[in-house]
Amino acid sequence: MKYGIVSNSKRDEGGKIALKTKALIESLGAEAILDPSFDDDSIGMMISVGGDGTFLSVIHKYLNTGCVFVGINKGSVGFLTTVKEVDLERDIPKLVNGEYELIERNMLKVELSDKDGNIKASDFCLNDIIVCRGDWPHVTNLDLSIDGNKIETFRGDGLVVATATGSTAYSLAAGGPIMMPYMDDIIVTPVCSNTFYGYSYIAGKDSVIEIGLGDFESSPIITPDGRKFAELECGDKVRITGFDKHCKTVCFDKNSFFKDVRKKILQRGSFYE
Repeated sequence: MKYGIVSNSKRDEGGKIALKTKALIESLGAEAILDPSFDDDSIGMMISVGGDGTFLSVIHKYLNTGCVFVGINKGSVGFLTTVKEVDLERDIPKLVNGEYELIERNMLKVELSDKDGNIKASDFCLNDIIVCRGDWPHVTNLDLSIDGNKIETFRGDGLVVATATGSTAYSLAAGGPIMMPYMDDIIVTPVCSNTFYGYSYIAGKDSVIEIGLGDFESSPIITPDGRKFAELECGDKVRITGFDKHCKTVCFDKNSFFKDVRKKILQRGSFYE
């Protein structure tokens, strides 16, 4: 198997961890390439060095190669990254020798259309799609429909539409449930809802989530996995469905998910102390 390595220079100063990872892989008789081409389908496993944001951006860039993804954590807590820097000598041989499990993670597709139904932009993501207030703290009016059925109009900071992978990110902070990463349901969680209904909705993998934008004083924003996407205008509609591809990620122990999540949530509170 050929290994690709992509490093976040802000996290991995001088690319030291990337170079060390490359050397370890090559010492085991395998080939490793730094910053491979985005369309190099000879790469069997892509390794990101950084935090969760780096991991998500690497997946977005290289998903079409069909490779497996794994992250080395150089961020803060690292919900999505599997390998710790201190464990490189232990875990890199596991990757090369195939001593791991795979998790196929559901993804989301988002389309933004104007009031006349013309598609303005589309993208895909692994974690979540967030529609929320912009620079000014004005209430947003968002009409939520699931499978063509009007659910309600939310007034508040916004809505988070998340996969099971994204259930431990913004959706969790907004009060949403935690789901195991190989589950394929879709979570819709309001953020600071100014109504009596502040709970999450769980939709099926084949459901169609639609969010309509009412009038607003200042433009809200929409972000798939934290990326810039498109400008929102009154009357726009956001359509979210399951994506037709899955993301395959490395896991050393599927049964440890809830134990690991608990540890990382606790670390969130102490990391910046």
